[in-house]
Amino acid sequence: MANLKRSQLVAMNQHYQRFSLDYFLDCQQKLGIKKIELWCGAAHFWLDHEGFENTATFKRKLRDRDLQVVSITAPSIAYQYQYAMQEPAHLEYSYQYFSHSIRLAAELEADRVVVNSGWGYRNEEAAAMWSRCRDHLGRLCHMAQQYDVLLVMESLRDDESNLVYNLERAKRMYREINHPNLKMMADNIATGAAGEALSDWFEAFGEDLIHMHFLDGDPWLHNIWGDGNTALEEQIQMMSDHHYTGYLVQEVADEHYFTDPYAADIKNYRVLKRFLEDEM
Repeated sequence: MANLKRSQLVAMNQHYQRFSLDYFLDCQQKLGIKKIELWCGAAHFWLDHEGFENTATFKRKLRDRDLQVVSITAPSIAYQYQYAMQEPAHLEYSYQYFSHSIRLAAELEADRVVVNSGWGYRNEEAAAMWSRCRDHLGRLCHMAQQYDVLLVMESLRDDESNLVYNLERAKRMYREINHPNLKMMADNIATGAAGEALSDWFEAFGEDLIHMHFLDGDPWLHNIWGDGNTALEEQIQMMSDHHYTGYLVQEVADEHYFTDPYAADIKNYRVLKRFLEDEM
């Protein structure tokens, strides 16, 4: 049977947003998790188009708990910043916002930032929104190169985006941007909603698929493992077959977990622990 390594498991703080950042960090320490993807939502960590909060205190908190930030997620899509913003001034605000997420990654010694395509107006020309998104992401790739940071692009569900919402459109965007600092990631909620297998993504991108948001979907909800209907053992076997050793971020995002995120994490890792080569 194929197995996972503890070093692949990465926690995310989004479902702790109604609790303090310290509480999230303490919970991960108790769980034995060492790596986190920082979701830069208030009030955990402030990030906007003007900059981000001083990192000194946050770095100390990480050191005290033997935690490491390995990736950054700058909230978008449902917020005032996104990758295909229609109005020129708002697009520039968004560029500055995402640029700061790249600078933040470099300052925290994380080597990657999660990105997506955003969305265009439903009543605008498809070519216009596509070009705007592509050019914006390409511009961010040049910024990321200056800081030795990778951008990892995920697809979205088709109710979230009218741009990159399946593998074919992800391949097209990746090919058109054609930048060494753009890599790919699979969000298995989005891929499941599109009826795609992880093996399809591995075959399309090979070694350039370096990151995952890895949850138990139905396939639409971001469930913890054991609460959805995704075949975990089959998913792990696919990763093993394609020699995937990258991160598996637990992006628990469904709101019914927000009232007791620590209990959700305990249940989630109890399921994943059965497939670990090394103990947590």
